[in-house]
Amino acid sequence: MTHPSRTPVPARPRYLVLLILLASCGGAFANDLLAVRQPADTEIGRLNQPPAGCAVGSEIVRLSSDGTEKVLTPGFIAACDPAVSFDGRQILFAGFRSGDRSHIWRMDADGANPVQLTSGTGVFTSPLWIGSLFHLDDETPTERIAYLSSETGWLDEMATAPVVALVTADLDGGHPLRISFHPASDLGPDVLANGRLVFPGWGFAGRGPSGTRLSLMAVNNDGTDLMAFYDNHDGPPLPHSVRVGRDGRVYFVEADRSSPMGGGDLAFITLRRPLHSRTTLSEAGGGSYLDPLPLADSGLLASYRPPGRDEVYGLYRIDPATGDRLELIHGDPEFHILDAQELTPHPRVKGRSSVVDTSKKTGVFYCISSHLSDRPGLDSLKEGGASTLRVIEAVAPHPTVPAPRWGQRTLGVVPLEPDGSFHIEVPAGAPLRFELLDDRGATVASQDSWTWVMPREWRGCIGCHEDREMVAPNVLADAVVKPAVQLGRSAGGEP
Repeated sequence: MTHPSRTPVPARPRYLVLLILLASCGGAFANDLLAVRQPADTEIGRLNQPPAGCAVGSEIVRLSSDGTEKVLTPGFIAACDPAVSFDGRQILFAGFRSGDRSHIWRMDADGANPVQLTSGTGVFTSPLWIGSLFHLDDETPTERIAYLSSETGWLDEMATAPVVALVTADLDGGHPLRISFHPASDLGPDVLANGRLVFPGWGFAGRGPSGTRLSLMAVNNDGTDLMAFYDNHDGPPLPHSVRVGRDGRVYFVEADRSSPMGGGDLAFITLRRPLHSRTTLSEAGGGSYLDPLPLADSGLLASYRPPGRDEVYGLYRIDPATGDRLELIHGDPEFHILDAQELTPHPRVKGRSSVVDTSKKTGVFYCISSHLSDRPGLDSLKEGGASTLRVIEAVAPHPTVPAPRWGQRTLGVVPLEPDGSFHIEVPAGAPLRFELLDDRGATVASQDSWTWVMPREWRGCIGCHEDREMVAPNVLADAVVKPAVQLGRSAGGEP
């Protein structure tokens, strides 16, 4: 595939409107910024990324507080998704100099010394600096990065393309580990201060594309302990562009399926009550937002596109208290200005210890009591209305089958203990969900999202959609003092 030639662009003054803003405001921002400059004629966004990963012609620029800008990726056919290291000295990004597929790269903060970190035939995007990983037999913790990869071997029926999953790796790209196993593609993550990753995932099972919703999920950096961070049962269907602030909020964009480039309203949840605090911060008013950026000084920037077919995304300052758009920080009529990042040191997130052993093939689920539930209409569970547990595995379609669709199969049915507990050993790295059955075999309650265990993980839950803000009951469940019931030997639907 051939691409238009690119001419390196030297550092140059910003546009007159930006210089006026700087002069009148005493500096539009305190620290230098990175941003992606994407050609205005490419309608590529978070929800409709091209097969290449980055839009051809996109480039990463450094926006200095003195009113100059510099292209950091000259010689790249495409570059996007910048992420700044904790010490502010290096940048991860996705891009390609030749061919037609994005890989993960690392460069210095001034654009020098670019090094490719990934290899293979897949598409790699959305890199992120994350916390370290430590096993008990390690001499020292290992610093890690995360990114999205299409090298899963699974087919996303919603996109008729490979499933894109989260992967973590060493800083040099070595020892990659897949850590998400949804049957549909996940979107770009951010990292919490405690080291857990937050990412949008198509969590709902058994529904076609018109009935699906993205939820915000959280997972450890070794793939363990997947939990819903924001369930999204009632909000707009496509929350994405997740950014963790230092103000106790997690910002994101709420889009519908008709919005250009995946744009929508600005929203947030609080770290204190992420399941119950969704708030719309700024309605787009006929335009659309992308890529919120919480600043070190507690300010907020975001890309915004005014109403109109010929309008482009510019970078605006947003009042985090009221959601008002205060001023245009940077704009260019020939480019969308996207994915801004603050080029400054920021607090290092915590590392995580891990029990994952990739030489193992299974992991364990246990439940304290399936009698515990806060779902409406499931009062019968409190009285022992369920007697058995059915475990269902998603079956990956074969890529050569016309109009392939994921299937489901029963991995096994196990009896519940009198206290409602269970303890099962299941294949690792396989999408699973659970159903509770009564004594006639009828379904009493059904999990509507997919989950998984990592190799050698022991994964516990309190009940069946219990109130996650409540403390678990202080009891020794009947099932956990017995050996786990073994179910199946497959992974990813393979026999």
